[in-house]
Amino acid sequence: MPVDQGRPLHSLEAERHRSRVFTSTRVENMIALTLALAVLVFGAQAFVFAMMAPIAEPVPSVRGAVGSDTEIGFIFPAVTFAALAAVAVAGFLRRGVRIAGGFFALLYLAVLIVWPLYTGFIFGGRPDEPWIWYLLTVATACAAVAFPVTWAVAYTIGVPILYGLVRSVGTLGFVRLQIGILDAIYGIVFGMLIVMLAVMFRQTARRVDAARDAALVRYDRAVRAHAVEAERVEVDALVHDNVLAALQAAERAVNLEGERAAVQIAEHALAELREAGVEATADESSVTLREMAGRLSVAARMMEHDFIVESTASAGAVVPQTVANAMGLAAVQAMVNSAEHAGGAGDEEPDRRVAVSNTSTTAVIEIVDDGVGFDPEKVPTDRLGVRVSIVERMAAVGGSTVVDAAPGRGARVVLSWSPSEGAE
Repeated sequence: MPVDQGRPLHSLEAERHRSRVFTSTRVENMIALTLALAVLVFGAQAFVFAMMAPIAEPVPSVRGAVGSDTEIGFIFPAVTFAALAAVAVAGFLRRGVRIAGGFFALLYLAVLIVWPLYTGFIFGGRPDEPWIWYLLTVATACAAVAFPVTWAVAYTIGVPILYGLVRSVGTLGFVRLQIGILDAIYGIVFGMLIVMLAVMFRQTARRVDAARDAALVRYDRAVRAHAVEAERVEVDALVHDNVLAALQAAERAVNLEGERAAVQIAEHALAELREAGVEATADESSVTLREMAGRLSVAARMMEHDFIVESTASAGAVVPQTVANAMGLAAVQAMVNSAEHAGGAGDEEPDRRVAVSNTSTTAVIEIVDDGVGFDPEKVPTDRLGVRVSIVERMAAVGGSTVVDAAPGRGARVVLSWSPSEGAE
């Protein structure tokens, strides 16, 4: 199958790569959007509590390092919420989510470390939660999205424990440590749930992508195998219907008229062989069944024995051109087989009949004789008339063939095609 010349190879390879991560990409987009929504909800809650929190009194060393109380009281929350806003924007845009999430997770860890110094330990052991509590689950979610599984698990366990210690530490040591322990346990449980969900979704997406890619590979191989088989059927039918026919005509020629007929058949075979290598253009035309019956009537007049051709097909019954060609050639081959092998001479000439008909969904051509018959199971495999020129030719266009024959009771070949069969 030729490669599309209008598209560079690197673009084709890029499309194959995108097809392999189709589900993973959608899962990552879903995770990014979910993270953005969680940031908006918990971030807004934390912002409200940050505005309502009492003014922190930093220790003298911090005041001397960064300036006045107003500066540190403004800069500390501003940096935190700016990083949180970056995560939300990245999640909605689905760009840079891992970078923004990883930065906020590390920033939150730094906030916890300097929190006691920033607040002057005034929140240690208080019954009400500080505003950074509402960002703990956001930080663990960012870690689950941004970090590898091992680091995400370590962060999800370590950061809530650190928060519990910071939550309970006061100027004289730990105060109401049980509150910090409960908060840490809650943070670990909730964070681990987020990590497990993220890992599960990503692993499932990778498995789906791998299965999808494997299915595409198998489909590609099946298409190639079908193309090879269809080409083999076409070549076998070409050899049988043209080359062997020309050789048989040459062998049987005993006079000048026979020799001329053999020459014409040979010329036709050569023309068919030359055209076999030319790629056929798409033909979307159709042929009526009544027209097919007319063509078979012409073919019947050229046979050595008489055939009765009749049609009961509806006036509007049509089939595609390619199907008409295949059914016509298969029917002619069945007629040739009947003429050559059904037997009969003089008064014992068998009746030979060709019937073209249709149902509401199916086109049917039936070739029947009451000659000597044969056993389809005992036909040698090197005989291509029935197997290739009839059965496989019909199968190539999505049709079907029924061969009903037995020694002593003639032969009946039924060719049928319906749009539903051709689409499979």
